[in-house]
Amino acid sequence: MTSSGQRRGFSRLLAAFFLAGIVFGLLGCAAQKPPAPSLPPPAPPTEVRDVQTLPQDVAAYFDPQALDLPFLSVKVQERQAARLRELHFAPWRRTKPAHAKADALWGLAHLKNNRHYGENLRLLGPDFRARMESLVQAETYPNMLRPAMATANTSLRVLPTQRPGFLKPGLPGEGFPFDYWQNSGLLAGTPLLATHLSADGSWVLVEGRVAAGWVPVRDIAFVDEAFMAQWEALPLAAITREGAPVAASFADEAIPAAHLFAGRIGMLLPLLDNGANGATLLAPAREASGRALSLAVRLSRDDAAPMPLAPTPRNYARLANQLMGQPYGWGGYLENRDCSALLMDLYAPFGVFLPRNSRQQSRQGEWVPFNGLAPEAKETLILERGAPLLTLIYKPGHIMLYLGQKDGRAVILHDIWGLRTKTEQGVEGRFVVGRVAITTLTPGTEIPDVVRSGLLLPTFDGMTLVAPDR
Repeated sequence: MTSSGQRRGFSRLLAAFFLAGIVFGLLGCAAQKPPAPSLPPPAPPTEVRDVQTLPQDVAAYFDPQALDLPFLSVKVQERQAARLRELHFAPWRRTKPAHAKADALWGLAHLKNNRHYGENLRLLGPDFRARMESLVQAETYPNMLRPAMATANTSLRVLPTQRPGFLKPGLPGEGFPFDYWQNSGLLAGTPLLATHLSADGSWVLVEGRVAAGWVPVRDIAFVDEAFMAQWEALPLAAITREGAPVAASFADEAIPAAHLFAGRIGMLLPLLDNGANGATLLAPAREASGRALSLAVRLSRDDAAPMPLAPTPRNYARLANQLMGQPYGWGGYLENRDCSALLMDLYAPFGVFLPRNSRQQSRQGEWVPFNGLAPEAKETLILERGAPLLTLIYKPGHIMLYLGQKDGRAVILHDIWGLRTKTEQGVEGRFVVGRVAITTLTPGTEIPDVVRSGLLLPTFDGMTLVAPDR
C-alpha cells in the first residue's frame, strides 16, 4: 500500500473509532439516567379500621323486625326500676355518712407521696399539700349532715380544688386527661347528703347514689322536708336528648325563660305531667340563701320521657347514637364520660342501676369468668351466651357493652381512651381512639404496634349478664 493509501486507511480507522466513541457515550448516558424519586413512607394510621368499616349505629346490629321487641320483661324491669329509684333518693334518708373518714378523705393520703403534677406539668409540692390539708380540716370530719341537691352539672373532686393532679405526664397513659383529683361527674337533679364543709366554706363534701366527692358550694342547694317529700312522691322522668336545655318559664311571656342547666342522658327528674306535646318536670335551682327551689320546666317528647323507657333496641339506639363519637372523659372530666359512666347513663333511663366504676359494674349480675380460655374461645363464649344490650364485658380498667355480631364477630359499644402499643425497638405508647365507638373485640389488628402489645380480647377477664332472669 502506498503512503497515501496508508494515510487514507488510517483516517478511516480514526473515523471509525470516533464514531464508536460517540455511540458508546450515548449508550453510557442512557444507562446512567437519574433514579426515580423514592416514594415517602406511608403515613401512620390515625384511626382504627373498625371505626371506619363498622356502622357506628347501634340499630344496625339488630334485625329491623326486632327493633321494637323488649330486651327486658315487664316484671324484671319493674324490679330494676324500683331498686334504681330507692338508691337514687337514699342519700336524703341517711343518718350518718356512708363513708368513714379514711375513705371519705382518701385524697389526703395520696398527697403524702408528692407524686402529682399540676397544670404546668410541675410537681404540686408541699405548698399545695399544706393548702389542701388546711381546707379539708380532717380532724373535724364530718362537720355537717344535711340533705342537699345538685343544681348544676358539676364534678365530684377528690380534693377541694379544680386544679388537676396528673401522674408523670410523660408516660404513656398518663397526663391529660387522667386528672387523678377527678372522681366522677355529677348531674343536676341528683339527691345528695352533704357531710363536710371546707375551712373557707367554698367546697362541700357530698355523697350521691354512686359516688362521693368535693363540689363547689355554688353547685348545690340544701333541701328541707317539704322539698324532699314532693320529689319522692312523684314518678321520675328520664332526659332522652343529650344537651336538651332545661329552663324555667315565667307567667309573663315577655320575660325569657331562665336557663338552669343542660339535660344529660342519665339524668332523672320528677315528672309532674306527661302529655301529647311533652312533659312537665321539676328542676332544682339554688336561691341566694343556699336553699333549693323547685321549678316547673317543660320539655318536648324528644327531650324527656317517663322512666323507665320501653326496653327496646330502637330506644337504646336512640340514646346511644347521640353519644357516639363523644370525647373520652376520665371520671367525667370536662363533662365527658369514661367507659363506666357511659354504660351507667345509658342504663338509667331504662330503670337499670349500675354503680360508678368498671369493676363494680362487672359484678352487677351473673359473672361468667374467662379463666384459662384462649382469645378465640372467649369470643365464642360471648357469641353463645351473651345477650345483646344486657351483657357487659370486663377487663381490668375497662368495661364494654355487647351489641351482637357482625359477619360472625362479636361487636361492642365502649368509651375507650386508647390501645397499648409497642414498637419493634420496645418503646411503649398509646394509639388514641379517645371517644365512644363501636368496634370488634380486637380493634387495631391492622396496626403492628398495637398487635405487639395492646389487643383487647386476650386481656378480657369475663362477662356479666346484667339481667340473667330477663
